[in-house]
Amino acid sequence: MRSAPTSRLVAGIAGFGLAAGALTGCGFPERVVGLHDAKVETVDGAGVPEATAVTITQRALAQAGAAFAAKASDTKTHKAILTGPALRIAALPDKYTDEAGTSLKNPATPTILAVSAGRDWPRRILATTLVDGVQWLHVLVSEKPAEAYKLWVTVPMLPGSSVPALPPLSTGTDLVEGDDGLVADPPAVLNAYGHLLDIPAPKDKKWAKLVGVKDPYATGVLAASKAQVKALGKLGTFTRQHDPETKSAESMAFRLADGSALAFGQQQRVDLMKPTSKAKRLDLPSDLASLAGEKSVTKQLRLDWLLTFATVIPKDKAATVIGVSEQLRDIEAK
Repeated sequence: MRSAPTSRLVAGIAGFGLAAGALTGCGFPERVVGLHDAKVETVDGAGVPEATAVTITQRALAQAGAAFAAKASDTKTHKAILTGPALRIAALPDKYTDEAGTSLKNPATPTILAVSAGRDWPRRILATTLVDGVQWLHVLVSEKPAEAYKLWVTVPMLPGSSVPALPPLSTGTDLVEGDDGLVADPPAVLNAYGHLLDIPAPKDKKWAKLVGVKDPYATGVLAASKAQVKALGKLGTFTRQHDPETKSAESMAFRLADGSALAFGQQQRVDLMKPTSKAKRLDLPSDLASLAGEKSVTKQLRLDWLLTFATVIPKDKAATVIGVSEQLRDIEAK
C-alpha cells in the first residue's frame, strides 16, 4: 500500500521571516535613612528612570541568552534570570532549537517602551530590540525590592506590525487587570484566536468578534492546514487544536495611550495526523523523522507546540495579533 504525501505539517509557517541583569529591582528607597525624617518619595511617575531601565534590560537579556544556551536540565541557571513563559521555553528538550534563545545570543541595545507606574512592586519593563531584521518585544519583571529583574517573555513581531503609542516613559504605564476597558480579557482573546485556527474549523462564529485572523501568522497557519488536509486526501486525517498553556491562563497586559492594551500570553497546540485504512502507513519528512526517531507511522504522528503571543486588544473592536513565536516541544510517532 502506498504511503500518504509527506507534506510537512507547518511548512506554511516555517517560511515566514518574522519582522517588523543583574541589577536588583530595588529601585529607590521609600525613605532616606538619616538623623532626621526624610521626605517621602513621590509615588507618581515611572518606577524606574529610562537610563536605569536600559542598563537593567541589557544585562538581563545578556544573562537570559546565556540561560537559554544552557542545557534544559540546568534549572538553577534558568530560574536565576527567567520566569513565566520564558522559563517554559528554556525548559524544552535540548534537541528542539528555540527561537528565543537564538535571538538573545548577541542581544542588541534595547529601546525602552514602558516601565511600571508608581513605586510599588511588582515592577515591569517593556522593551524592544532589533536582531537580524526582526523586531523583538521583551518583558522583564521584578516581584519585590530585593529581587533582580527577570525575563518574563520574549516574542518576535510579525511583518508589518507595530506597537501603538504607550504613555510617556516619565509617567509610567499601568497594567490592565482582567477585561477592564477592553473588548475582552487577554486569555479570552487568545482562546478565541486558537479556536479560529483549529482544524476542523469551529462552527461557532462568536470567536471572530474578539480577534482577527488576517495577520501573517494566522493566514499562514490556515493555508498550511488547508494544504495538509488536501495532501492527505483519503489517506489520512489531520487535526489541529489550541488550548491555554496553563490552567490559570497566565497573561500580562500594558495599558496603551488610547486605553487599549498590549497583552502577552501562551497557548499550546497539538497537531495530529493519522493514516486511514487506505494508507496503512505515513512516511515522515526527513526533519521530522530525525526528531521523532521514526521514518514512518502506522498509528499516528503527534506534534506538541508551545506558542507565545503579543496581541493588541482595543476597547471595543476585534484584537490583532502582532507577535508570535511557535516552538516545537515534543513529537510522538508510532
